[in-house]
Amino acid sequence: MRIAFLGLGRMGRRMARHVLVAGHELVVWNRTPGRAEELTSAGAIEAADPADAVRGAEACVLMLFDPESAAEVLTAVVPAAESGALLINCTTVGPAAARELGRTATGAGLRYLDAPVVGTVGPAEAGTLRILVGAADADLAAARSILGTFGDPERIDHVGSIGTASELKTVVNLALAEGMAAVAEVLRYGTDLGLDRGLVLAELAAGPLGTLVNYKRPMLESDDYSQAAFTVAGLAKDVRLATSSVAEPLPVAEATLALTAAAERAGHADDDFSAIAAADVSGSA
Repeated sequence: MRIAFLGLGRMGRRMARHVLVAGHELVVWNRTPGRAEELTSAGAIEAADPADAVRGAEACVLMLFDPESAAEVLTAVVPAAESGALLINCTTVGPAAARELGRTATGAGLRYLDAPVVGTVGPAEAGTLRILVGAADADLAAARSILGTFGDPERIDHVGSIGTASELKTVVNLALAEGMAAVAEVLRYGTDLGLDRGLVLAELAAGPLGTLVNYKRPMLESDDYSQAAFTVAGLAKDVRLATSSVAEPLPVAEATLALTAAAERAGHADDDFSAIAAADVSGSA
């Protein structure tokens, strides 16, 4: 099958490699040049633009940063794609954008899957991502073998119609963000009291925040967040998607955004999201 893969960031290039290894004809494109060399040396074709990438493709996977970048790329993809082609959007775009992008794609005769992934670079490297899918039954059936190249086939979860998967993804990532915000605040509280940082981390690891603490403990112990699995900027984007998806305020989410803003001001935007534990919140909203 000829498959276009658009977006070769830290997640996308790992996911695309699995598509190529599975034996598909792979055409790739990335907004920033220079990220396709590993894939092209293994047999992928690099396209000049998104329209060029999808011409003649039976399926197209989008793995971009946000709803704005997905909408921009889709504008180029829709007129160039073959009628009936599968459009698998793995970008975390939020519920409203997922539905709008779905209407645009299906209105043009494409088969659209709202398919955000759950997992960071480790599962992307291993090809074991969990994939949430909002789509028609027949469209998921047609796309399942593609999704199974970079996702765990047992964790391709059909959660409803277009938009439902993006709703659930914002729930997942908001829980992750608020959990890490709690770790950050309690760790800061304990160390401000003068307690040994290792002692505080050991106590947190044994309590209700233990899953996150154990996941990020080496970074929290060393205060080195440079090896990012999921960035502060990405976390902030996803929390904003959550807060904009409901009319009522989400106070803990807003406080978490203040932490991400403080971390970004301190130069941690591209560091791992656990760097919010290093944020200086003095003066933050």
